[in-house]
Amino acid sequence: MVKKIVLSLVCTGALFAGNTEVEQLKQQMAQLQKQLEQMQQHIAALEAQTPKETAVAEESLESMEKTSTASVTTLLPDIALILNGGYTSRNVGNDTYAAAAIPGFVEAGNMEIPFNAKDGFNFNYAEVAMSSTVDPYLDASAIFHIRGDGGIEIEEAYFVTRALDYGLRFKAGKFKSAFGRVNEKHHHAWNFEDQELINNALFGPDGLGGAGAQLQWVAPTSLYLMAGFELFNGNPYQGFSAKESASTAVGYLKTSTDVADATLLAGLSYAQGKSEVQNLDGLGDPIPNSFTNYGQTRVYGADLTLEYPFENYGQLIWQNEWMQRDKDVETLTQRQSGYYSELLYKIDENWAMGLRYDDIYQNRTGDSLTSIDHLHRTSVKLEYKPFEFSRFRLQYNQDHSKYIDDQAKTIHEVMLNYTLKLGAHGAHAF
Repeated sequence: MVKKIVLSLVCTGALFAGNTEVEQLKQQMAQLQKQLEQMQQHIAALEAQTPKETAVAEESLESMEKTSTASVTTLLPDIALILNGGYTSRNVGNDTYAAAAIPGFVEAGNMEIPFNAKDGFNFNYAEVAMSSTVDPYLDASAIFHIRGDGGIEIEEAYFVTRALDYGLRFKAGKFKSAFGRVNEKHHHAWNFEDQELINNALFGPDGLGGAGAQLQWVAPTSLYLMAGFELFNGNPYQGFSAKESASTAVGYLKTSTDVADATLLAGLSYAQGKSEVQNLDGLGDPIPNSFTNYGQTRVYGADLTLEYPFENYGQLIWQNEWMQRDKDVETLTQRQSGYYSELLYKIDENWAMGLRYDDIYQNRTGDSLTSIDHLHRTSVKLEYKPFEFSRFRLQYNQDHSKYIDDQAKTIHEVMLNYTLKLGAHGAHAF
């Protein structure tokens, strides 16, 4: 375009110029032609340089966007929502089931039923979990439990260190104890829809835990070996002191190793607190600041799990746990022992089945009614996971652990439950 304009101007000038000016016009044309070539070279150089400059600018912009996004993301915790509910059918009515007792552990009418309480449809809970990195040294998590009746409770809220030396980790706040194999897992991570019988009988539906602190140490060895110590406030609903000012101490040792193609996990646990109860007046009401200390309550635990993988995401898991409580009461020591054994078969990434047997085989409390051995239950399940974050589970229980009106009652129950997970949720203990 520039070349055409210049040539047009030159030709127009030539028509009006005299013979004496022809040579001057030729010289001017040559100079203009030279300038035009220089301009074309400069334009070509600019065109060749522009993509590079554009790429640099785009990279700079993308880097700024990433930095900005990362800055905002670090301020927001990972949030997860878990929903659980389903349908339950029993051979006893709701009032009768709620009035049942577990001899030696739960008196008639005092049994807590947090999940699948009704004969019919149940919405058990919505769990909201939040976790985030606080700084280079601390992580924090909080889990809120919204029950089907609308009640809200803080199930866990704690911080954990990430930068201690010598394999140490410190945790403080409100949390579940790592006693045994399943105590610190939440309901949606259980292998069955209900709690193992001995765990529920000794520690209640919430499990052992509460406000406290934890110190764990992982040994610097090729064999995984972890030792932990915890301290909680006293809690009568977990079988320990009625005084919150009294402490419950927990210690454990856990290990895992590979045996051929299988993985073997084992642990030993111990908990101790005061056998302290609140005194009652003549009307049966508690007397403020009046307690009787009978001695100590000691709980021993041992667990053993064998995991064997198959092809196509298949897996066979054999999980076992034993617990015993020795409780000083007045002039005697009560001894109650039980175990469960679970065989789980993960067929593939979608289907799984399982069989569990619970048995409280020793229940010596010094009372003829409550000194009943072999409170047991058998459970079978079939579950389907269409995707990673959804699960449907069908379970049947034949329960011989409940007494109704001081008489043993076999309870048959069928549960069909769903569990849906939305958002980023931290992994549970292996």
